[in-house]
Amino acid sequence: MKRLLKSWLILFLMVIGLTLTIGLENGSAQEHFTYVGRVITLYGSTLSVEADNGNIMYFVVGRRTIYVPTRIPAIGEQVQVEYYFRRGQNVAVQVKVIPSRTKT
Repeated sequence: MKRLLKSWLILFLMVIGLTLTIGLENGSAQEHFTYVGRVITLYGSTLSVEADNGNIMYFVVGRRTIYVPTRIPAIGEQVQVEYYFRRGQNVAVQVKVIPSRTKT
C-alpha cells in the first residue's frame, strides 16, 4: 500500500511540475522588434512592408493592433511596425505612420 501511495505521489508531483513549467513559459514577456519600411499591401489580416534594402516582411494585424494615427495606412506610406514572433508569424502590435518629409 505504501509503495502504491509513493508512486502516485511521485506522478502527482511530476504533473504539477510540468504544468508549472508550461505555465511559466507561456506567461513570460515577449520580445518586441521594430521594422521600418513602406506599405506594399494590406489584404485581410496581412500587412506587407518593404524596407529600403528591398526585403519584404509580412505581419498579421487584427483587432488588437494599434494604428498611429488611428487609421489604416495607405499603400506607399512609410510605417514603423512594432511586432513579436508567435507561432511562426510576425504579429503587429503597433503600426505607426511616419510622415513623409517634403522639401520646401
